[in-house]
Amino acid sequence: MNDHIRQRLPDLVGAALAIALGSYAWITSADYAAGTLRDMGPGFFPRLAAGGLILLGMLLALATLKSPPSRFGGDRPELSSVLLIGAALISFALLIERNGLFPAIFVAVLLSTFASDNRNISRSVLLAALTAGACVAVFILGLNLPMKVFAL
Repeated sequence: MNDHIRQRLPDLVGAALAIALGSYAWITSADYAAGTLRDMGPGFFPRLAAGGLILLGMLLALATLKSPPSRFGGDRPELSSVLLIGAALISFALLIERNGLFPAIFVAVLLSTFASDNRNISRSVLLAALTAGACVAVFILGLNLPMKVFAL
């Protein structure tokens, strides 16, 4: 195998997986009518997402071949970071139904910000509040999803 390809193999495998997953989704959604932009059918969004995934996989492959090789598997994450990300996911799952969208997102983002080496409490609280507020604006106000913002 060419040394140029071997040094970039992890990124190329990721690109190939993205292309393969997008191709699978495209083929699987071929049985559904796509419709038009004005009158979308059940196959419109799956094909749009699959095409985007294929395109991103191709762009990743091209960027990988033109860039210097990346280091793969050199640094391992700290155990505390892995546990904090896991705790963030579990807290979201436990809080979303009982407490509502805003508290669930707020706690999950707050916990996940402490997985970084660059910890700052005030910045973490601000990021968590802005992210939770943006999610409320998009999902509840914008898309009118039937979710509780706060459970009282």
